[in-house]
Amino acid sequence: MDRRRDRNIGTPARKSPRALAFASLGVLALTGCSGLGGGSNTAADAALACPKVSIVRDLAEVTQFRTGGGRDLTDVTSRAALADYSGNCDYTSDGVTVNVNVFLIAERGPAMQGNTANYRYFVAVAKPGEETPTTKTEFDTSVTFDAGKLRSGSREELAPKIPLPKDANGKDWKIFLGFQLTPEQLAFNRAQMKQ
Repeated sequence: MDRRRDRNIGTPARKSPRALAFASLGVLALTGCSGLGGGSNTAADAALACPKVSIVRDLAEVTQFRTGGGRDLTDVTSRAALADYSGNCDYTSDGVTVNVNVFLIAERGPAMQGNTANYRYFVAVAKPGEETPTTKTEFDTSVTFDAGKLRSGSREELAPKIPLPKDANGKDWKIFLGFQLTPEQLAFNRAQMKQ
């Protein structure tokens, strides 16, 4: 899978109204819903739709706490959300490449030391009719906060390729995006969703 980065592009909240919801520590961005356009202009290729891409709701954000500290607002080092995505796909004789731009926004917490936060996220691909991914690739990324700024972000450019027979349609394949969370981080997310 190819990956290119455009780090620290400012606050990508301008890219999506949903991203604005993350501006407060108490409000979390939910599942990204942007679509992917087809990568082709010919009538024959227009029927070849892009695979479905979604941000997994429970894994759309991550809250990091200082080591050995508590779990309240004053212990947060940073929070981040996969706020939105956009892209298209390109069909070739051996499959489809899905070009996805994922917009990550981050917020500095009161307990943060330094100016850089590190995150791990994944891209997983599931076959038609299956919910369990057949492949999963993890990526590390970091966000640097400019002096005096509480928010920053990055745009992660991904290009997962799905091998398909010639003229096969990838529209029923699924691509899932999310943060790679610890069990404690996942439990925290689920507890926050219940409130």
